[in-house]
Amino acid sequence: MEGKIWQFRGSFVLLHHRTISPGTHCLYNMLLINDTFDALTAEDVERIVATFPLWRQTYTQRLKHFRNRRESAAAFALLQRGLQEHYGIGDFEFAYSEGGKPSLAGHPEIHFNISHCSAAAACAISRHAVGVDVERLGRYSERLARYTMNDDELAAILAATADDGERDLLFTRLWTQKEAVAKLTGEGISTNVRQLLQHPSTYRLTTSVNKEKGYVVTMASFQP
Repeated sequence: MEGKIWQFRGSFVLLHHRTISPGTHCLYNMLLINDTFDALTAEDVERIVATFPLWRQTYTQRLKHFRNRRESAAAFALLQRGLQEHYGIGDFEFAYSEGGKPSLAGHPEIHFNISHCSAAAACAISRHAVGVDVERLGRYSERLARYTMNDDELAAILAATADDGERDLLFTRLWTQKEAVAKLTGEGISTNVRQLLQHPSTYRLTTSVNKEKGYVVTMASFQP
């Protein structure tokens, strides 16, 4: 598996390719990240949202707080750009599974997932089922760790040093991995969160840490 990262206008895209034959590749997984949207003004967000399909404009404009509108707009813009530039899809709508996981109506061959927090927005697009989660650093608490981590994960977190942020970093890495797997399967994070990573050989997890910007992102897919 080959992965490359490019930067464009404050965003990053991680492309994984699967070799089909010597010299031939097909798009396997794509992860797009925007971690500079905090510079967007209300006018900037309005201009971005105006490029969305009408149904998504309505959804975004109904978000009460500007911070939420900006994060949501940044994440959807990544999906819009990825679909247009790599799949030639300009206009699309969402369909939803019984569990609430969104998909592209009329395009069952394309899978996607989006996530956002105050530090970054992320979008994963693939020909196979995919999940993604991005979380800002600084959310660790022992109480939350005891509720969400299994015994081995909790022991590793508590063994990490707290003063230099390594405990928080390990917790956030594990949390994004759990969330990404839950979104991959469509079962949601409420389903036995402590045991979500008990079968690591089932999943391919790509985790990236950006300490400077203060976030961790994980993309999850099933092992081929």
